[in-house]
Amino acid sequence: MLKNLRLRTINLMVSGLIGMAGVGLAFVLAFTVQNVQTIEASWYNYQADRSDKARLESVLRAAVGYGGMIHEFKNYVLRHEENRMDRVQANIGAARAIIDQYRSLGLSQAETVALEDISTILNKYDQALFKTRDLILAKQTPRDIDTQVKIDDTAALRGLKTLHTEILRRAGVEKSDDTVKGRVAADLRAALGYGGMIHEYKNLILRHDLPRVTKIRSHISQIEQKITAYRKLGPNTAEKIALDDIETTVAQYKGNLDSISELIKASASVAEIDKTVKVDDSAALRGLRTLDKEVALQVDILSRTVGDDLTFLVTVVPIFTWISLGIIVLTVGTSVWIFQVYVIRPISTATTLMNLLATDETGISIQGMEQKNEIGQMARALETFRQNIISRKAAESEILEMAYTDPLTGLDNRKRFEEHLVEAINMANRTGGNIACLMIDLDKFKPVNDTYGHAAGDEVLKVVGQRLALISRDTDFVARLGGDEFAMIATAIEDAINAELPAKRIVDQLSLPVYFEDNDLKIGGSVGVAIFPRDADNPNDLLKLADDALYAAKDAGRNTFRFAKAKSPKATPPAK
Repeated sequence: MLKNLRLRTINLMVSGLIGMAGVGLAFVLAFTVQNVQTIEASWYNYQADRSDKARLESVLRAAVGYGGMIHEFKNYVLRHEENRMDRVQANIGAARAIIDQYRSLGLSQAETVALEDISTILNKYDQALFKTRDLILAKQTPRDIDTQVKIDDTAALRGLKTLHTEILRRAGVEKSDDTVKGRVAADLRAALGYGGMIHEYKNLILRHDLPRVTKIRSHISQIEQKITAYRKLGPNTAEKIALDDIETTVAQYKGNLDSISELIKASASVAEIDKTVKVDDSAALRGLRTLDKEVALQVDILSRTVGDDLTFLVTVVPIFTWISLGIIVLTVGTSVWIFQVYVIRPISTATTLMNLLATDETGISIQGMEQKNEIGQMARALETFRQNIISRKAAESEILEMAYTDPLTGLDNRKRFEEHLVEAINMANRTGGNIACLMIDLDKFKPVNDTYGHAAGDEVLKVVGQRLALISRDTDFVARLGGDEFAMIATAIEDAINAELPAKRIVDQLSLPVYFEDNDLKIGGSVGVAIFPRDADNPNDLLKLADDALYAAKDAGRNTFRFAKAKSPKATPPAK
C-alpha cells in the first residue's frame, strides 16, 4: 500500500507529525520542484532533438532534398550524367525505407495520409527516372525532357509540412522552435531542398520562368534566417565552419540569380546557363552533415546533463532531510526513512537508469512500473524510452542493410560490391592469392522488357539473381550493379585458368529460359573477366579491364565470355 502513496501524500504525513519539520520539508519540496522544472526544460530540448519522428523527418528531407533525390534528378535531366541515375535510385530507396520506419511508430490520420502522398510522388519520380534515361538516349534536350517528366510536387510538399506540424504539435508548440538546434537544422534542410531553394533554382534553369526568381529569393531569405537563429544558440567551432560553408554556397546561388535572368533574356540554352552558373555543393553538404553530427553529440551531452541534474537533486534532498532530523529526531527519522525508501532510492535508481539509457544501454530492468504514483510514472516513462531506443537501433540497422541491398533481387548493390572488392584485393595482397572480377551483362533483356513489360523484366532479374547466387561458392560474392548489370567476385582461385569455370557456369545458366506466365523468355549473358593481380593491381583498373572484356564478349556475338588483356588465358566459347 505504501508503495502507491504519492509524494504529496507523504509530504502531508510528515508535515502533520511536526510543524517545524514540515516547514523544512516544504522548503525541500519547493527546491525539488524548482529543479524538476529545470530538468523538464532540458528534457523537452532532449526530446525535441532525439524523438524518433523528428529524427526521421530530418533524414527524410535529406534523402529527397538538397544533395538528395530532387537535387540529383534535376542534375540528371540537366547534365545527362549516367551515374546520377544510380544516386537518384539510392535516394528514393532510402526515402522509402525511412517512410516504412516512420509508419512503425504509430501514426495519426494526418500522418498516414501525408506518408501516402509522399510515397506516391516517390513512385512518380522512380517512373520519371527511367523515362528520362530513355529520352536522354533519344538525344532529347534537357528542356524537352523536363517538359515530358514534369511532376506536380504539391502532395509531397503538403505531406512533409503535415509531418513537421504533427511533430511540433506532439512537442507542445505551435510553430518551429528556434531554441532547439535539431529543429533549426531540420528547417534549414527544408528551405534548402525539396520544394526549397535548390528545387526552384534547377526549375528556373530548365523552364526559364523568371517569376520563379522571387520564390528563390524568399527561400534564400529563410535559409539566412535559420543560419542566424542557429548562430544565436552558441555553435561550437565545427558548427561555425559548417554554417559558414552553407552560407557561402547559398551566397553563390543568390549571386547567380541576376546572371540567370540575363541569360534567359538573351535566349541562352539550358546547357549554357547551367554551365555558367554551376555551383559546387560539396562544402554545403559537408556542412549539413557536420550539423547533424554535432546536434547528435550535443543531444548526448544534454542527456548527461539531465542525469547530473537528477543526481544533484538526489544529493540535496538528503541534506535538508538531515537538518529536519536535528529538530525532532524521532519524527525526522521517520521522515528520512519514508523519503529514503519511497523517494530518494527510486530517484537514484532512475538517475542511474537514465545515465545508462543516455549511452544507449538497453539491457537493463526497470522496476516500479506497477506503482500508481509519480515513481511509477517515471518508471513507465523510462521503459518507454528504453523501448524507443531498441526500436531506433533496429530501425537504423535495417536502414543500413537496405542501403547496401538491391531491393528487387535481394543481392548486394554496387556500393557493397565496391567495398567488398577492395576488401578482397587487400586479403589477396596479404595471402598472395588470386581473385577474379566477373562483370555480367544480360543479352536480349531489353526486347523482353519492351515486349512483355516491366513485370517480366523484373522476373528475369530476380531469376538471374537466384541463379547467380546458386552457382556461386560460399567464398564468392554476387551483386547487382544496376539495370541488367551484375557482377561476381571469385576468391581463392589458384590461377587465372580457374576463373574460366565460373564464367562458363554463368553463361550456361543465363542461356536457360526464364518462365513468365505462359511464356519462355529467352535471354543470355555476356561475361568479362579480369584477374588480380595478373591483369591489374587496384580495384579501379580491375573493374575497367573487366568492363572492357565484357564489351569484347558482346562484340564476339554475345552469350559468351572473354578475359581481359592477353595475359589471361584465352577463353573458349561455350558449347551451343
